Amino acid sequence: MKKKSGLMNRRNAGFTLIEIMLVVIIIGILAGIAIKGTGGKTKTALYAQAKANIDTLDSAIAEYEMVNGTYPASLDELLNEEKGGPFLQKKKIPMDPWGNPYIYVSPGAHNTHRVDISCTDPGPDGTVLNNWD
Repeated sequence: MKKKSGLMNRRNAGFTLIEIMLVVIIIGILAGIAIKGTGGKTKTALYAQAKANIDTLDSAIAEYEMVNGTYPASLDELLNEEKGGPFLQKKKIPMDPWGNPYIYVSPGAHNTHRVDISCTDPGPDGTVLNNWD
């Protein structure tokens, strides 16, 4: 009698291939759901970064204008030490999150008494982020 129960315990001691496969499939499904849930957050983060950079540039331009009495002709003037710069903490003009330079227009077409700063998402929807909305 003892031999039979020992044999049964050995057979039940491990997992079968089917049990392991089911666990792997369930983990894969859960991982797919988690990745899908965070997929849209990348776009939101890029837009937040672009808006933060536009706000930083806008503040630096306002400070430049207070020191020099005029708006800079280009964003590069924000780094000019002869004009009281650099007005940016990192001492370089940031690129937009997609690696393109920000579009700077002085005087602005939308901000008629100030400047326009914008960038465009190169994706299919082409969302424009700016300092006038």
